[in-house]
Amino acid sequence: NSISTIAHAPLEEALPGQVMKTRVGATWVASTLHEPAERHGDVPLGAALEADFRHLERMTGDARLAGFDPREALFLDIEATGLEHGAGTLAFLVGIGFFEGDTLRLEQILLRDHDEEAALLAILWERVQAFRYLVSFNGKSFDLSVLQNRMVMHRMCSREESQLKLRPHLDLLHVSRAVYKGLWDDVRLQTLERHVLGFVRHDDMPGAMAASCWFAWLREADPAPLVGIAVHNRHDVLSMVALAGVLAREAEPRPDAGRRSQVALNLAALYVRRKANAEALAVLEHTPPLADYAQREAMLELLVKAARRSGDYRKLVAGLEALLVLGPERQQLQRAITRARARLVEPVPR
Repeated sequence: NSISTIAHAPLEEALPGQVMKTRVGATWVASTLHEPAERHGDVPLGAALEADFRHLERMTGDARLAGFDPREALFLDIEATGLEHGAGTLAFLVGIGFFEGDTLRLEQILLRDHDEEAALLAILWERVQAFRYLVSFNGKSFDLSVLQNRMVMHRMCSREESQLKLRPHLDLLHVSRAVYKGLWDDVRLQTLERHVLGFVRHDDMPGAMAASCWFAWLREADPAPLVGIAVHNRHDVLSMVALAGVLAREAEPRPDAGRRSQVALNLAALYVRRKANAEALAVLEHTPPLADYAQREAMLELLVKAARRSGDYRKLVAGLEALLVLGPERQQLQRAITRARARLVEPVPR
């Protein structure tokens, strides 16, 4: 493809940044700083630093996230040349966010041409090495697969070191599905932005168009199409930072009368599945009244299961009696109540 002779604005005007050199070449890096009080929608970006992530291990089932600290995390999002993560797909823009003290630095590494890919990957690898955790939104299925394939092809490091998907990784998509299941039609990032963060994108470039805009840049050397891609990518990274803090607070195993009933049901089911019975009971402690019969029954069954496992016979009796009200013909419930009351009066050693 020949470069157009039409005069265009320089890249630094469209995407302010600088050339960053590495041992394998150079590429373009744009960088912005965001103070903790800066809001992304309704959420201050610094709120993630104040959130309690100690229960994250229970939520995800990943013991490596037990000590998760957003100050030790690299928030990652890519724009790629395709929607598949095969070897032919490459990341032409990599957005990364990380905290320097309380300030969030957001870097966007841009591939100005194919021959700069090694430099892009070298910068990314240096950043990855500096942080203990990775945070993404659907990165387990896409972003990390693309980057991992390209790092192997460029022999940036050993095959074992390039296994990005094996690093401690918080994928916010999976946590969001567990917490918000059943509330909306989907849990895409932009859906969560509207309903959870109070953030609405205006004139946002669809992610599916990003590749065609980058190819237009290669043909015409016109950086204008890159602006929309960069803004879209920047919003993705900022949304992940804000969402991480909101999810941590939303999912805390504590009584919360203001919590949505569907979220409480989802959390209780998640904690019961993880055998975190005390956490499940804490979530169910002050659940708002449920008008839906199926929801009430499901929540009471979770309460009974968690109480039985933890040996809390007072809550077990209360849950069984409430279930009996919903279905008074259940003889097995009456027998279970009798047994539980006997243990409540005189506990039987386990």
